[in-house]
Amino acid sequence: MLIFGKDILKKKIVSSEYDEAPEHKVEDILLNKKTFDLDYLIYLEKRPDEDRVDNRMETSMDNVVNSSGGQVAMNTPPVTDEDTFEKNYTTETLYIPFKDVLELSEDKVRISGIDQQYHDPIDSIATESIIHKKVKTESGDTVGKVQDVVIDWDTRRVIGLSLSEGFWANLVSDANRYMRLEDNMELATEHIIVPDHVKDHLVEDLREVQPR
Repeated sequence: MLIFGKDILKKKIVSSEYDEAPEHKVEDILLNKKTFDLDYLIYLEKRPDEDRVDNRMETSMDNVVNSSGGQVAMNTPPVTDEDTFEKNYTTETLYIPFKDVLELSEDKVRISGIDQQYHDPIDSIATESIIHKKVKTESGDTVGKVQDVVIDWDTRRVIGLSLSEGFWANLVSDANRYMRLEDNMELATEHIIVPDHVKDHLVEDLREVQPR
């Protein structure tokens, strides 16, 4: 089954083992820089920041004293304990290994357990960092601009890119073209550089992106 990266983003992450696990949504997908295998799902978690001191708001004495004459302001509402503190939160990025992804449905990604990690995988690249990059040949021609990644869900691998614009802009059709990914393509650069022959093998039918 071929899908786009956008078909996974923002779907709810649910665990097959923990019905009451916190609700999270897929923020991005990480793929291996060299093999293009899907490595991780990314989600964000907002937690109270225990390393920072709570910000104390103005106390009741600050509120009730009239600044002009030092007189007590009779209309000031009482200050409660909840009013005197403002919580600080930090947002953490967490990673779910793709080996734990069991199922993709219309609105959910079902995973096994709640395995997660906090460190940034150095051998992976986020699809968000690929989108809108220009694809150029080794000779300098612009093949197009990346609109999305094409995923073979059965093999859990990115096999192609959906491209717009580029050298075909003035041809008969202005529809997106699809480009197969090859082992000698480098994604983690300012532009995606591809061999010159790639521009002659773009396809309009998504099914033709499948590896030969």
